[in-house]
Amino acid sequence: MDLPRIPATMMTQHPDSASRYVSIQEEPQEAVEALLPPPDGLGLEEVMIDFEGKLTPYQQTSQIVVDLAAHALAAGRDVLVTPRIPSGEEEGVFRQLMALMSVVESNYRAFKRNGLYAVREVILPMTRSSEELISVRERVNDVIALAHKEFGLSPDPSIIMLIPLFETAPQILGVYDELKAYIAASTELGVKPARIRYMLGLSDMALSYGLVPATMAVKLGIADGYELSSRDGIEVAPILGGGTLPFRGRLSLENLDNTMVDYSGVRTVTIQSAMRYDRGAEETRRLAAELKKRLSTLKPLAVHSRQFYLDVIGVFSKHYLQTFYRLTDVASRLSDIIPRQRDRLARKGESGYARDLPRPAIMADLVSQPDLAAELRGIAVPESAELPRAISYAAALYSIGLPPEIIGTGRGVDELVERFGEESLKSLVAEYRGLKDSLTFALRFVRLETAADFIPEEVLFEVEEDLRLIGEHLGITPGVEKKEDRLYHTILETMRPMLKEISGIGTAEQLITDESVEGKLVRDWIVRLGSIRGGLG
Repeated sequence: MDLPRIPATMMTQHPDSASRYVSIQEEPQEAVEALLPPPDGLGLEEVMIDFEGKLTPYQQTSQIVVDLAAHALAAGRDVLVTPRIPSGEEEGVFRQLMALMSVVESNYRAFKRNGLYAVREVILPMTRSSEELISVRERVNDVIALAHKEFGLSPDPSIIMLIPLFETAPQILGVYDELKAYIAASTELGVKPARIRYMLGLSDMALSYGLVPATMAVKLGIADGYELSSRDGIEVAPILGGGTLPFRGRLSLENLDNTMVDYSGVRTVTIQSAMRYDRGAEETRRLAAELKKRLSTLKPLAVHSRQFYLDVIGVFSKHYLQTFYRLTDVASRLSDIIPRQRDRLARKGESGYARDLPRPAIMADLVSQPDLAAELRGIAVPESAELPRAISYAAALYSIGLPPEIIGTGRGVDELVERFGEESLKSLVAEYRGLKDSLTFALRFVRLETAADFIPEEVLFEVEEDLRLIGEHLGITPGVEKKEDRLYHTILETMRPMLKEISGIGTAEQLITDESVEGKLVRDWIVRLGSIRGGLG
């Protein structure tokens, strides 16, 4: 069966918009408006319906397919509808199967209407191994067989393909081996893919290891996919998953040229809620048009020294994690105050799940210098801690004047120069073209006198050192660039005492409920801050 075309843009349902809350009832219309061509719509080419950690009704897939058809758009031909199913390991196989059955319903209704299969691919989040991919592949085959038996749909197992989403360090750095093993095992199951779409998530990697390690790891993940393609003759089509703020990728119109260089070879880019609502419809249309015109013309990313990338990841991870582990409690408490802009499952409780703690020993096995490896292994990992999700983590730290982009970055740059010389910094800036622009953006929103009320004293000393060294090595210092930046800093200072009180930091027994006047006011201010910077988190 013919493969669907590769779209340049993928609309997602991420809760990263500050300026708009979107209910699950609004999401079908939201998808249609995003996929319609301009001027009526945004001109995006694919929608990711999100079942991962989210209260999405299973009927949403077919509802979007039907609503698109009512606007003369055929899902599977004119635009793509691609659900992100729940992880069976994190959320249970039952939820995963229910999401897959929503695909069957959508394909049945679309096939009856126009002889097309509306949904041809599904995304598997938090992919940990090729073994997990094969387990899900077997489940997909079973669902296809059931659909053939009950509804007369095609028994061809390639009717629905898997898109693995790699989000953590071992998986992103192991793209070549995992995809190769998955392709071999899929062939034994009767599915020999002629093309592999796979997604690389910036957000969780940045949450766990920091801005620079996330960027460098994703670049390796792109290059490794093309290395597999050149050796095995299978087309690859990487998808870049990220948001508008630098910590989550800075996938925005003003950073487009840097994105084209830093992630050359990516075939699809996510257009998340902050881009569509905080940056606005007109900017989104322009970004979509540029991506459609330019992405397919880019050459695959080539990495000249894999070991240099790994050493950079190790150096910067060390400094980020030394600070990060002392911030997890504060960040988690603050993240629970961040407004929820989608109907997601709770981070805590039987129906929710938290992210795994990062493990510096993983990086220790990859670096070239024994003393650096020993330092990574020596970082004390908390016995138990719950991590917030990346969006709320970034929003929480921005809301106290501590953009997460700076954590570990200055000290990382300094150690890179000390270990490998000034040329190593020139190489980093050349390889990560958007680094300076991203830091310049983030440093507009630094206010450490506010952050000092929330973070441990040793963390404050470390981030002050980061700022000093960013200025020394990269020539970037905190500063207000726009009129709204002054308003931003005024809001930070004004809400500081109330945020401290309702978060329970320093007054753990005086937690004010979300329904208090103070709580509502703080949430309004947090939303205003997100609108100014162009994304909640």
